[in-house]
Amino acid sequence: MKKPYRLNFIVSLIILALCFCHGVSIFAATQQDLNNAKAAQQQAAAAAKAKADQAAQIQGQISVISGQINATQSALDQTNGNIAGTQTTIDDLTDQIAAQESKLVDEKNKLDEVVSSWYMEGSSGFFQTLFSSKSLSDMVSKQQYYDSIKQQVTNTMDQINDLKAQLAAQKSDQQTKMASLQSLQQQQSSYKSSVENQKSLQTQMLNMTLAQQQQYLALVAKLQNDISHISADLYAQRMKSSPGVAGALGYQYMQPPNVYVLDPWNFYESECTGYAAWYWNDVLGKHWVNTRPGSGSAWNWPALASDQGYSVSQTPRVGAIISWQASYLSSDWGHVAIVQAVHSDGTIDVSEYNWSYNHGGDIKTNLNPSSRGPYSYIY
Repeated sequence: MKKPYRLNFIVSLIILALCFCHGVSIFAATQQDLNNAKAAQQQAAAAAKAKADQAAQIQGQISVISGQINATQSALDQTNGNIAGTQTTIDDLTDQIAAQESKLVDEKNKLDEVVSSWYMEGSSGFFQTLFSSKSLSDMVSKQQYYDSIKQQVTNTMDQINDLKAQLAAQKSDQQTKMASLQSLQQQQSSYKSSVENQKSLQTQMLNMTLAQQQQYLALVAKLQNDISHISADLYAQRMKSSPGVAGALGYQYMQPPNVYVLDPWNFYESECTGYAAWYWNDVLGKHWVNTRPGSGSAWNWPALASDQGYSVSQTPRVGAIISWQASYLSSDWGHVAIVQAVHSDGTIDVSEYNWSYNHGGDIKTNLNPSSRGPYSYIY
């Protein structure tokens, strides 16, 4: 993870931005002001990107935690279902045990009646009531009959006791299972609560990081506005130079005619291309370089625009580059200039260098762009 930018750096950028705003509104701008503003904007943009990267990393962590929460909840739901099923089984076994105990009471009562009837010899007891046939006494003796009934009842009671013991053992197993499930439920609930707390903290950190990113982006926008004001002030100062001569329009990369030196953007100094590249980079703060060394002539600038992600259009716009194709109306190399104004009659004002091959700068007003041949605008 990239280290977060320190608070004093944020404060410094904000103070710097305020100083620029103050300087633009009160003092004449200098090239150093412009350089400082551009450096501060780059630092703020880098800080904003760092916060965006940090926010993306935190969001990834939140996604992982959310998956853990969902998985834990799914396991917890399954555990709760198992607990409910186990409780149903325990309740059913409890009912079965109760039913067997009721049967056992009935059988014990029967046995008690048989024993009582034995001692009620000659009376109208249980034996006489159920078995009134005289042939029965002919088949077996009274003693044998009572013993038989007692044995049947005793066997039934033994069976009931065995079943009851089995049911009790099953119930005990289920109760042990229930205790284990309840312990698991408690562990899962505790873990879920823990990861939910982690998610809450990560969400708070994400919101704070996004807020810091927005502050940096706002600072970038403000610095861009300051850069525009400073650039406009500088350009206004430079426009006081005499037009039509070398060094006019505030352009500083001067060479005499027929001397060819490449500028920082890989165009020839004092040429139309060199001036247009300087204007976009230094005055407007845009990025424009020769992406095709050896093929950077003015007529080929629409291709350079495509290389660098700029639009090529037939619609004029202030600050745009106008590129004329190579023709007898311009030159074998074409020509470029900067649009300074757009008029309702279709004419434009341009600032340019080396139109008359003297390495000088000038302003052309109310120019019909088609008078110099086929053209296109870049912005």
